[in-house]
Formats: sequence, C-alpha cells, structure tokens
Amino acid sequence: MLNHILELLKEHNIFLTGGGGVGKSYMTTKIMHIYSKNNKRVVALGSTGISAVGIGGVSIHSFFKFGICSNYLELNLFDKKQKEKLKELFNIIKNIDLLIIDEISMVSADLMEMIWLRLMQGSFSGRVMVVGDFYQLPPVKKQDSIGLFNFNYAFSSTAWYNLKFINIELVVSKRTSDMQFYSMLSRLRLGIIDSEIYRALNSKITNTIPNDSIILFGRNIEADMLNAKKLAQIQNPLVKIKANEKIYDDNLHKDAYDKWVNNLNALRELEIKKDAKVMFLCNKWGEYYNGEQGKIQEINQDSSGEIISINVLKDNGVVVEVVPFTYWLFEYKKDGQDIKENIRAEFVQFPLKLAYAITIHKSQGMSIKRLVCNLNHIFANGQLYVALSRAISWDELGIIYTRSKDFYSYLKSVVNIDQSVNEFYAKEKFIREKI
Repeated sequence: MLNHILELLKEHNIFLTGGGGVGKSYMTTKIMHIYSKNNKRVVALGSTGISAVGIGGVSIHSFFKFGICSNYLELNLFDKKQKEKLKELFNIIKNIDLLIIDEISMVSADLMEMIWLRLMQGSFSGRVMVVGDFYQLPPVKKQDSIGLFNFNYAFSSTAWYNLKFINIELVVSKRTSDMQFYSMLSRLRLGIIDSEIYRALNSKITNTIPNDSIILFGRNIEADMLNAKKLAQIQNPLVKIKANEKIYDDNLHKDAYDKWVNNLNALRELEIKKDAKVMFLCNKWGEYYNGEQGKIQEINQDSSGEIISINVLKDNGVVVEVVPFTYWLFEYKKDGQDIKENIRAEFVQFPLKLAYAITIHKSQGMSIKRLVCNLNHIFANGQLYVALSRAISWDELGIIYTRSKDFYSYLKSVVNIDQSVNEFYAKEKFIREKI
C-alpha cells in the first residue's frame, strides 16, 4: 500500500483520509522518511501549531508568510510590506518535491485559496499530499452577510478542484482490534446515533473510576484540577523539572515563541513524584508510544543534583529509562539546491505528563488504554468521536455524564456532522486501502 501511494505521488496529488487510529500519521511519517532518504525535498505543514509539532513541521501561516490574514484582500495589502521575505519563500516553493499539509479538516476554503496563490506565485512544480478527516475537528465557522455561521471546508475551494487530488481512505483501525467497537466508531464518525450505539454508550456510564484510568475532559480546567489533586495525594517528595529553553534567532518575537511552546504537550515546568502515573508524549520506536502509560519508578540525578533520566515502569511490566526530548522551532530555508531547517529555538523537556487527566484537544494522535471520557462539555463537531476513538479497548472504556439533560438527547445534540462533509464523501471516488 505504501508503494502504491509513492507510485501515485509521481504523477498526482493525494488526499489521505480515514477515521481515528487507521494509520494516517504512520503512513505520512513513512512517506516523509522515504522522500528524505532519496534526497527529495519535503516541507511538512500543520493547519494548527499543535498539528505542526505533531508532524515535525511548521504551521501553514508561518511558512507561507500569511501573518494574520484570512483572505486574498488582506493578504494583498500585507504582501506589500514583506517583498524580501516573499522572494525567499518563492525560491523555496519552486524547489519543493513534496508538500504535506496535516489536519486538513481545520483548513478553511479561504486559507486553501491563499495556499494555492502562494504555490502559483512560487512556480510550484512538486506534489501535494493533504492528510486528515473532515468528519473530525472543523475549521473556524465563517459568518455570512446575514449573520449565519457556516463551516468553510477546504474541499469547497477552487484550489481543491485545481489540485485534482487522488483520494485514498485508510479503512482498518490499527488502534483497536475490537471490530464491533470499530463499527460503532465508524458510524459515530458519520454522525449516526442509532439505538445500538446509544445503548452501548449508555452502558458505559459510571460513577466508579478505576485509579489507573486516564480521564479525557473537554476543558483544561477540569484536567488540570484532577492532575493536581492526584499528585498531592502521593506522599513522596515533589520534584520540579524546568525545561531548558534556548532562542537562537534574535528576530523571533516572544509572543510567537510562547505560542509555539503552548502548542507542545510538554510542560515548561514538569511536576512529578515517585509513583506518579504518567503518559508518554511522543513515540520512541521499540520503547514507548504517544499516549502509553506507566508509573515513575526512579528519578535519576548526576553528581551535581541535575535530573538526567527517569525510570518509568510501563503498564506492560517493562521499565524504560526516559531522557529529555528536544523540540525544535525552525523555518525552512533555501541552501543551494536543498531546503534546510533553520533552527530558531529549542525546548528540551522530558516527554512525560501526569496521566490522570488530559483534554480531548491534546489527546489527538494518542492511543490510550483504560480510558474514561467525561462528556459533560462537548462543544465542537467531531469532538465526541475524537474522544472515544482514542480508546484501544472497549472493555476498558468508561463514560462520565452528570448533566441533567437526557443522555440520548445530549448525544444527538453534540454529534453534529455538516451536511457538506457527508456530500463530499458521498460524491467523491476513494481508493480504500489497508495498511
């Protein structure tokens, strides 16, 4: 299947889609690796700061020099002030072999048109691969002339039509082997709440939360409060680990740097104790994966008292020694015929976080055992599906729901799918693949 996509990319642009846990990120990473190994020039972009960090790239707005512009008119005025920057950008664009845009569902039609403009301005001749699922988190709502809000998806743009994507849908979950659970998730993704799904989810509502569960919340405040409460209950000494932060680019604005740091899952100050339950925040092949859980066994120091590593007993009984992870803030620069990553700042911290609670937003890309979803504050299209699809096991999934509104009515109110998304997936032709 990987070879099929690589073959298609020789002649076509690709839209890679599929539900949660089917391997979109895995496939994207493999393709990037193969292109780079073959000395092909790859630029990876995220629709948001978080998705940019996840793909190891930069944000769309940062790369294309969009500033805070949201449409052609604003961009035209803004560009008059940045002619030198655009000259450098266009020099990069014309040398890109593969442009990857992740979390395409959060890219609006207006933004897609601006991307197309930049590609035309830069005489782009490479291939584009956009990755994501329009049934998940949508772009910001757009207000029309009479005050109504509508989602303004990338596929509604002329740019999408001009790019003539070959659509590939990954169809088999790599996260869960429970086919009945996967079937229910697949229907939820499409906005379907039938009697089977309602009864199944209703049966998972619980007041008893296992101590070794991770709870997903819709809002930060509940997640932060629970983590602080659970940590305070552990009698061992509190250890605070400050991130090592370095800024190399004097022109990097503090607000831009702080925004990037806030998009990292890693913390500026990690507060832990021996025996605290933690989760891993990245993948290290052969040792741990993003969302995997464990318990802190030992905090190791050198002769000066600096913490150099943390031993974590994973849930599978294996002990791993975790060392700090370096996150890079960079921009793409032209270097001869190559496109290089120009490092502007670095952030070094242990890739760990307390694992008692996390927000749905921050859980994207994670695979979580023993998951409990607090559904009291679901407020965005696709949010319920994103939450439930983090679960590896149906048997170890729980639901908290304490609102006065009838649960079935609540589910119907929060599982909203924009009709244009249904129409797009219905009318387009998809090559359906298994990894």
